[in-house]
Amino acid sequence: MVLTFTNALDLDEPLPFHKITPGSIVGLTLTQSPRSDSSLSEGLVSFVNPWKIEVVFDEYRDVIELSDAHIYKLTKLSNDVTYRRLKSALEDLLEKSRGGPWQRLINTLFGIEDISIPGEYDSFKFGNKNLDDYQKEAVKFALNQKEIAIIHGPPGTGKTTTVVELIIQAVRQGLKVLVTAPSNVAVDNITERLGKYQVIDIIRIGHPARFLPQVRKHSLDFRIEEYLDTSIRSDINNCLNRLKNCTNLAERRNLTIHLNLLIRRSKEKEEAAAEYLMPKADVVLATLTSASRDGKGPMNYLADDHFDLVVIDECSQAIEAACWIGILQGKRCVLAGDHLQLPPTILSREAAAEGLKITLMERLMKTVFEWKHNEVVKMLHIQYRMHQDIMAWSSETLYAGQLEAHHSVATHLLKDLKHVAVEYVEETNFPLLLIDTAECDVPELNNPEEVSKANEGEVEIVVNRVEELISYGVKPSDIAVISPYNFQVKLIRLQLCSRYFDLEVKTVDGFQGREKEVVIISMVRSNLKSSVGFLAEIRRINVAVTRARRHLTVICDTATVCTDKFIKSMVDHLHKKGKIRSGNQYLGER
Repeated sequence: MVLTFTNALDLDEPLPFHKITPGSIVGLTLTQSPRSDSSLSEGLVSFVNPWKIEVVFDEYRDVIELSDAHIYKLTKLSNDVTYRRLKSALEDLLEKSRGGPWQRLINTLFGIEDISIPGEYDSFKFGNKNLDDYQKEAVKFALNQKEIAIIHGPPGTGKTTTVVELIIQAVRQGLKVLVTAPSNVAVDNITERLGKYQVIDIIRIGHPARFLPQVRKHSLDFRIEEYLDTSIRSDINNCLNRLKNCTNLAERRNLTIHLNLLIRRSKEKEEAAAEYLMPKADVVLATLTSASRDGKGPMNYLADDHFDLVVIDECSQAIEAACWIGILQGKRCVLAGDHLQLPPTILSREAAAEGLKITLMERLMKTVFEWKHNEVVKMLHIQYRMHQDIMAWSSETLYAGQLEAHHSVATHLLKDLKHVAVEYVEETNFPLLLIDTAECDVPELNNPEEVSKANEGEVEIVVNRVEELISYGVKPSDIAVISPYNFQVKLIRLQLCSRYFDLEVKTVDGFQGREKEVVIISMVRSNLKSSVGFLAEIRRINVAVTRARRHLTVICDTATVCTDKFIKSMVDHLHKKGKIRSGNQYLGER
């Protein structure tokens, strides 16, 4: 059941400031209830915009007493499920390392035993005819490894495309496959692509409210609905409607007893359906934590040795403990990702210092397999996103110059977009622009109340650069503005998002895995101490630069940021390959 919550004081006014986001678990209580009161019900947020919040409630009976005459409040609840599942995975790892079919894989990943000699299966008929040679080789390589294969996919190299082909080939070999990733979006992307192959039986597990709408038809809940007789659901809805309109206490009591009986029968049938459907699936897809067997989740309908192959996409964005939830479901695994892009966010400095910030993929590539790199890792070399001049700096500094721009993107520019006006060809025929604020008197804000940083001068430059691009005919939906700092993102959104609804303004971390025709980066830092803060994280700068397809604008105070050698190398590249403008060109009278 889905309920919508709006501003009770004024329906036309946006909701007050809150930190509730899609996927949040919330408690529902009466507004006047004391904090100590337990929630009337708990639900999962499925949709949020400035004016409304939609919440999915699993239990019918939890919300049947709600009344339009009352005002309710939503409270974001803490959730320790992830912590418990991570702890359970580590306990499981300790147990399975003592013996059994998983021990060989565990020993390999900790460097206790060497990797086995690969198999020689070479009879491949690729489903995707457009794969390049590196992608085909990665698929063959991964399927022939007996313990582990790593597919290293730098930005734009078609890593997910390669992973999908790998899964298809594994199913054709008769393998049962578990596909996991740290985020729902990453899992949904693979689910959507696999869903086009109707000969493959796939099941996406997790809460459907967290899924992209287009993949919900592959969810376990949807599959159960298709499998079951819907008459009991109809009986439940009829009983609910009668309850809502019933005023007789005795009759309400009888209806409530009957409703509970119907709900119990429905759950029993749903569990039986899940027990039948799960083992039949060729591919099961879930986030790493949803793949846990801790508790009473759907994974418990499968035998411990059910999966032949485990695939973890975006492995470099997951903490190692989470990866073991997936790995321990099978005896072979394939890790796909890029350890040179952003790792997961670790909130505890103490935990990070103790090693939690080092991901499994990073650990394996830098320690266990450092000297046997070619025996375990296949890197994808052709990228299909960026103009060659945007790609070149990242390729040279981080990927040993091994990236190659595919001919379809190597020279593409804004002027090639059909909606860009022909009279602006001169202004849209270059891929790189540096707007330098050195000596422009636009220092970062020094606000002790804000942990994050901001720069109002750079906000003004961003606004004017966005409007300039739109005046050339570039669509707002083709533009992304990104910054490392939340406070800067907030200020830019206030200036732009009410006018350009399709324009995206996000943090660098929030835009990982995404791309746009135009990316504008506001680097914020401008101070007398030449402090760059966490701009010094090279992976963050790598992600920021490599989001752009046809054009990249970087706004920064070179006098400040070039004190960092890595950022200086980027600025040097912009000077060599791009256009340079002073920030004063985009600032009004000051």
